[in-house]
Amino acid sequence: MFDLLDIGSVTSTCLVALVTCFVIYWAMQKWKYKYPPGPLGLPVIGNALQIDVNKLHEQAFKWSKQYGPVITIGVGPIPFVFVNTIDTALEVLVKRSTDFAGRMLTNSFDTFTYGGKDIAFSSYGPTWKLQRKIASKALRTYMQGNALQDRVHEAVSTAIIELDKVRGEFDPEPYINFLVGNILTGLCFGGKYNFDDEEVKYILVKKDHLAEKLGIGTWEDYIPGLKYVYKTDAFKFVENFVEEVHDVYITNKLKEAEKTFDKDNLRHFADTLILARMEAEAEEEGVDIETTLSDQHLVQTISDIFFAAIDTSRFTLKAAILHMVAFPDIQDKVQDEIDKVVGKEILPCINDRPRLGYTEAVLHESMRLGTVAPLGAQHKTLCDTEVFGFRIPKGTIVAINHWTLHNDPGAWEEVERFIPERYLDDKGKLGPKPKSWLPFSAGKRVCLGEFVAKPKLHLIFACLMQRYRWRMVSGKCPDLNQIGGINGLTYKGYKVIAERRV
Repeated sequence: MFDLLDIGSVTSTCLVALVTCFVIYWAMQKWKYKYPPGPLGLPVIGNALQIDVNKLHEQAFKWSKQYGPVITIGVGPIPFVFVNTIDTALEVLVKRSTDFAGRMLTNSFDTFTYGGKDIAFSSYGPTWKLQRKIASKALRTYMQGNALQDRVHEAVSTAIIELDKVRGEFDPEPYINFLVGNILTGLCFGGKYNFDDEEVKYILVKKDHLAEKLGIGTWEDYIPGLKYVYKTDAFKFVENFVEEVHDVYITNKLKEAEKTFDKDNLRHFADTLILARMEAEAEEEGVDIETTLSDQHLVQTISDIFFAAIDTSRFTLKAAILHMVAFPDIQDKVQDEIDKVVGKEILPCINDRPRLGYTEAVLHESMRLGTVAPLGAQHKTLCDTEVFGFRIPKGTIVAINHWTLHNDPGAWEEVERFIPERYLDDKGKLGPKPKSWLPFSAGKRVCLGEFVAKPKLHLIFACLMQRYRWRMVSGKCPDLNQIGGINGLTYKGYKVIAERRV
């Protein structure tokens, strides 16, 4: 067969021409676009052999010290751009927010989101803008009264009954899970739930199993067409999750809400979402409900609010309690503030929040040192654009390294220390947030539920700090090393003692 490659043969001429064309095309692309520099990789597999998925945020930070604030890492043959400073992050998220407002929709997330009918993972466009608009309106309508506060107080009161029964050291995670699951289930659908409620447990277990099975994705996400000829167990689990949770559980809840909907008696987020859709249909000229605001879109919006908040809320509260155990002098200051502002007879309220500045500063610092989502949700360029002077093409995946923003010694004084005062003004009140504090992202893709998450977490934390002093058994020390990876960071399980204060 080698005689086919003899000089002058038609085959060899074609091969040389093909290789030449490829080299010319590659050179033109390199000339046209100027990807940021990064660690040297291998053909086809890129930097895959160098990447530690559990430490990629730290690796990207380390590489940024060598190659610059914006770097390119080859994940297989696909170039990923990592942004590692606040100024370049704001260029992506705010200054050129529309250019970077796309999302990478893998086969798994395509299945999970009914083909991109959600808000978190669908790309920027007219349908996304309308869907986000009505979701924001629905959340703001929900927040106008005391619904969130009442929901938190009810969940906390139920959890307190169980916590007061505990003797000695215990794992706080089941109680945190109940608080978050109870509040989110009630926020979305209403109802009352006891500590052993199977509905709350069902959703939490399903979510945990999904995260465990999905990991960094399925083979179907990396091999085009594989899902049509063979489905892995992980991909089948995603399909089953969608069928059981989206198609049955959330869809049935939405249908129940639609049957009993009364615009003069809004009970929960599903109600306010239904109302916002009705108003959009009346106000937005030419809106086609079936293609832009169908029941599937509403199911996905509820799923976004529910599942995006579960891990971030659980991990944040778990971190905050651990930090109070680690820094008892700071816990003392939090409890002194709560005692002076609220007292010990009634639970803290949302209206107390402006006067509980130190308590909120502690929560902010806990979010910084205990960064939950190290790389956030990845962006995708919707057009040829640039960042930090580098030209990158349409379709490039871009990740904001939130962990680096929160752990960069160049952005924070005494970066490894827990210092709540960095968030306070000279009067001891909560001041403007530091520039590099960005747990909820920014710009067009800023977290939809940020204005709900902040008061919710603050209220839960304040209630738990008011009721108990948290510590470990004498001789034990808290482990402040985070575990996890690109899908989320948390702390190892730990046991505490909760001593009643009131």
